[in-house]
Amino acid sequence: MNRNTLFFITSPILALSCGGGGSSTLLENPPPTIVAPPTISPTPEQDYETVYEAQLDSDGLGLGMPPYTIIRNAFGSNSIEAPDVFSGDHQTIEHIVEDYDDVVGHHFLFVAHRDEDGNKGEFIDRQRNEIKIYGSSYEALKGFENSIFEYTWRFKAAANLELSTKFTHFFQLKAVGGDDQQPIITISGAERSGLDGIEVRYSPLVSTEILDRNAWSEVAGEWLEVFCRAKYSDFGKLELEVKRMRDQTTILSVKQTEIDLWRGTESGHFVRPKWGIYRSVVETRNLRAEEEHVRFANFVVREVKPIAIDE
Repeated sequence: MNRNTLFFITSPILALSCGGGGSSTLLENPPPTIVAPPTISPTPEQDYETVYEAQLDSDGLGLGMPPYTIIRNAFGSNSIEAPDVFSGDHQTIEHIVEDYDDVVGHHFLFVAHRDEDGNKGEFIDRQRNEIKIYGSSYEALKGFENSIFEYTWRFKAAANLELSTKFTHFFQLKAVGGDDQQPIITISGAERSGLDGIEVRYSPLVSTEILDRNAWSEVAGEWLEVFCRAKYSDFGKLELEVKRMRDQTTILSVKQTEIDLWRGTESGHFVRPKWGIYRSVVETRNLRAEEEHVRFANFVVREVKPIAIDE
């Protein structure tokens, strides 16, 4: 697929496919030369203070706990949706392992296999290797109505990862309860008009829009760091920024007010994040048969509240 430079899209593109509902060679562990954890925090119109914060970090290949244990300790026992944890799916290897590089240090490596992986034990038109917050996660990790959450993390898609015209989601904000079939917000890769790109998608109740998009060539094989702040309300707010770590170039930037980020109908409904590789495999010709890699590091989930301004 063509990876030439794309222009930014400033008007919505509607009726997109959004993907709702429905052994790797590792490096040795050299002495760490690690940059500081993500510090992206766009200049706020309002200052915030932390209500609760949780972190998820790799502790090193072969150095500490197994990666699945680390993830489950942070997000809950059923927080992993990897093919190898579902009966009848691709169970011969673990799909989330730990690795190291000299940019972020220890991190998680998510893998996908076009012809072997399914979607939670089903082999239909898509495949999934994700981690998530869910119903049995700590209550403090769930985005209930009118709450404000910040999410920061780093990720890197391999330079040779292939995209289709459908969807490859690396991040989702997805409702649990109410009208929860489609993700509310995603960071996704997709081919459009013959050009690969990375984009922020928004799915209101009618159709899906692209809030920002940039050329895949700007991010392929690059570590990115992400800041996302969301107020979960019918008239919510979204601030999302993706920067390339190498030179701090802003790749994607979204600021929306009065945006519908709530789908719940009951007090127990919530919004939660998901990270990993969730993609359509309808267009087999557009996807490589070889193992695909996406790396993730330094997850932070933080509930915040505005700091009162003294009059």
